[in-house]
Amino acid sequence: MKTKHFLYTLTFACLSWSATSCVDILDVAPMSTFSDEAVWNDLALSETYLNAQYANLWAESMKGTRFAHFTDEVFQKHTYGSENVTQGLLNCDTYSIGWDDTMWDPWGTYYGYIKSINLFLERIDGVPGDEEWRNWQKGQALFLRAWNYHMLYSLYGRVPIVDHTYGLNDTFEEVRADMDDVAAFIVKDCDDAAALLPVSYPDNSDFGRITKGAALALKSRVLLYQASPLFGTPSAEKWQAAADAAHAVFDLNEYHLQDINTANVVADPKSVADEYGNLFLNPENPEVIFEKLYDPKYGAGENMSYLYQAPCGIGNGFQGWGNFNPTQEMADFFQNADGSAFVPQSYCEAPAGTMPSIWQGREPRFYAAFILDGDMWGYGDGRREVEVFRSGEDGVAAGKDSDQGAYYWNATNTGYSMRKFLDPNYDSAGTTMHSTPWFFIRLAEIYLNYAECQLQLGNVEGAEGAREYINKVRRRVGLPEIQAGDDIWAAYYYERQAELMFEGQRWFDLRRWKKMEECYSKPVTGITIYKYKDGTKRYWTGNVVSVRNFAGVAGAEAHYWLPVPRYELRRSPLIDAQPYE
Repeated sequence: MKTKHFLYTLTFACLSWSATSCVDILDVAPMSTFSDEAVWNDLALSETYLNAQYANLWAESMKGTRFAHFTDEVFQKHTYGSENVTQGLLNCDTYSIGWDDTMWDPWGTYYGYIKSINLFLERIDGVPGDEEWRNWQKGQALFLRAWNYHMLYSLYGRVPIVDHTYGLNDTFEEVRADMDDVAAFIVKDCDDAAALLPVSYPDNSDFGRITKGAALALKSRVLLYQASPLFGTPSAEKWQAAADAAHAVFDLNEYHLQDINTANVVADPKSVADEYGNLFLNPENPEVIFEKLYDPKYGAGENMSYLYQAPCGIGNGFQGWGNFNPTQEMADFFQNADGSAFVPQSYCEAPAGTMPSIWQGREPRFYAAFILDGDMWGYGDGRREVEVFRSGEDGVAAGKDSDQGAYYWNATNTGYSMRKFLDPNYDSAGTTMHSTPWFFIRLAEIYLNYAECQLQLGNVEGAEGAREYINKVRRRVGLPEIQAGDDIWAAYYYERQAELMFEGQRWFDLRRWKKMEECYSKPVTGITIYKYKDGTKRYWTGNVVSVRNFAGVAGAEAHYWLPVPRYELRRSPLIDAQPYE
């Protein structure tokens, strides 16, 4: 088998030319630039321009504010402006939702990316060379434009459709298109991309590039959104179109869920959890349809997972900023390993060296998602127990990772840290970057998209029914199948949330289902742990960490969308500010 060379995001600095003169050193051409004419006359150079557009794909693992924080999944310790969402402060003058590029100004950032891609699409057809190579490049660019528009669509709904570049003297007279027109534009780009792209690339050096499957999967997601209540009036036609788009991904026969050993899932769910968690570390995971790859030495975009997820205490793999704290609501959410519902408890205690009953016997995805007090974590000599406990009495030292420890300012507010996406074998004190990939789209999501469509269409039974596609996901982690007579919608909601936990999907799901008010009606809570001299630990749950406000100043209906920035309204008078103004 040939060694795979991953496509990492590249910058233009990899290319250079020189035109030296023995007379005047100022005649030397810059080593890191090249002419417009050169780019659009060489497919190798146009591909380098295209590669730079991959760098603009912002993964959740790059960000200090993640979409999961806007839901009941995560409390973000260091807010970084995210309170504009969680406290209902959004308006046309206060439009950022975080400090990262695509969060600080999503509107301007995504349209900036689209402008670069539009330039590529205007020029690529005229680049001489191999037709197949040119078509592959064009297909990737069409997908990237669709991707950026799908982000705008999901955040703003109605947005201007700009499919060309503007000259200095051109007049900008764009308006916000109807949501169905935006969806249709994205779907057409996906269809056009799929027609040009291969299912897989023949050369391993192209591993990680956008494929036909990625284009079809993005189409599935967009049509699912379009069929949902937030984006208009749902209809059987819309749900069927979304179902057909999902099935087109299955029909490629290119992806499958990686099996894991679940034989001892009830007796030892944590071992199953380790194997499940490793799926998110493998860029060659066979269910991955579209992913972000990181270069361990030179990356355009850095994987910040360890910094933002690791516990705060001293130790290899520790001293993180503790920014993303899973909530008690999510700890109580996961089922038991036998598929039964977990019954939350407000208090329990555990003798020295034992796990509390509230964390015992849970399904594998619980352990894959959470770093718990008492878990072993860290690399090499730095591996030790995580210590979130407070001192329960004089003479007992507080835990190193607690809010009474040496690094208390980065201690988790909820009592939990996020394990998912972290490689336990990563040497955080080493010389290479954390290169765990980020999965933008994977087969489990498409299975669940399809199941939701089939539920809406009333197709529950049979090999193509909703139940079977929900059970495909459950079987992978060893949970018992959903049976006839079970609450199928409850099973679907559970499976979608459990499987896609912390992946940034839930905020978009709650919004498209119009369930944000329900989510924000309850406080975010955590767990408090005290340790005593005999080693006993006592656990209290339900401690309020945050109270959120969805309606805010502008009202709930407005806050389902992001506001158009004031600067755009001033320079583009035909663009309206609804629903904020």
